Amino acid sequence: MNSEKKLSILIADDEEGLRFSLASILEMEGYPVQTAGDGLEALELVKNNSFDIAFFDIRMPGMNGVEAFKKIKEVSSETIVVMMTAYAMNDLIREALKEGAFACISKPFEIEDVLNTVKEINSKKTGLIISRDRAIENLIENNLKSAGFIPVSKNDFKSCAAFIQRREPFFIFAVEPLRGDYQTIKEIASKMPGSSIVIITSDECGVFKEFKNIKCLKMPINKTILSELFSHSNKPFAAIIGSDPIWSNNLKLAVIAKGYESAYYAGAKSFFEEHNIEKCNFVICDASAIADIEGFCGKVKEKNPGIKIIFIFDFESSVSDSLKKLDISILRKPFDSQELLTIMEKS
Repeated sequence: MNSEKKLSILIADDEEGLRFSLASILEMEGYPVQTAGDGLEALELVKNNSFDIAFFDIRMPGMNGVEAFKKIKEVSSETIVVMMTAYAMNDLIREALKEGAFACISKPFEIEDVLNTVKEINSKKTGLIISRDRAIENLIENNLKSAGFIPVSKNDFKSCAAFIQRREPFFIFAVEPLRGDYQTIKEIASKMPGSSIVIITSDECGVFKEFKNIKCLKMPINKTILSELFSHSNKPFAAIIGSDPIWSNNLKLAVIAKGYESAYYAGAKSFFEEHNIEKCNFVICDASAIADIEGFCGKVKEKNPGIKIIFIFDFESSVSDSLKKLDISILRKPFDSQELLTIMEKS
């Protein structure tokens, strides 16, 4: 994506003062901003405008931020949502993150937290998935996330024409495209030589052989085939596993600010199901989120012997000594994020 393009932003919060001040600061940075006082107003704005980022307060009258997020996803899947909250509403936060929210920022926040989040979203490449097969869409989406991309899913080329022009996705996946889509695919390949178009089909697709930026994959596909497409990224990847979503996402933002790719998982199950462990450099675990710590470490090391595991405890643990023998680093709360970054940099 052209780095000169300024992402359009929506702010939805029932606190008028916060809406005004946050919008003013973002506008001073050159971002076009609109505001809404509640979820219903935000939904109407999304129906009539294209937003790249939306900041939603979790607790709003009428329709809370998570409910608004779910409805907006149906209207505009490309809008990246960041939740804001001044309350310990972990169930709602987990639900939002599970639904695909990029992060959750706790109030009161430093404006640098917001600006860094916007800059991080701006710097990330997007991967567009055009598919009517939900299982394949999920597989591609999870692999894109693991490789540090922001995935966007659409049902057909017509519905994503404006998004392609505005955001210039790095990858475009077309799953079993219709014959009538072939000319559209050729036009996109000609106009966007910097984008990689991946056609996944059971048909022959020799009609695209003249295009260097079109790659054809035959069905069926798997995680290994997809991971080979994303090997271009040189940034080290850190997975963060924690039961407290706000704490984990704040840690994620600190790691991202230092140049790492990162993703948050609520527990070991989602980490193993959704993440390509072979491509992971670090696993940072809040010990309270892992039931069987030694078993977890063994399983991770089995899949990726070179990975660095860092455990964070808020209590004395009998497993600490055995973890150290396995070259697993340990931090205890409270700690400064720089302590964690120092361990990562020395690895």
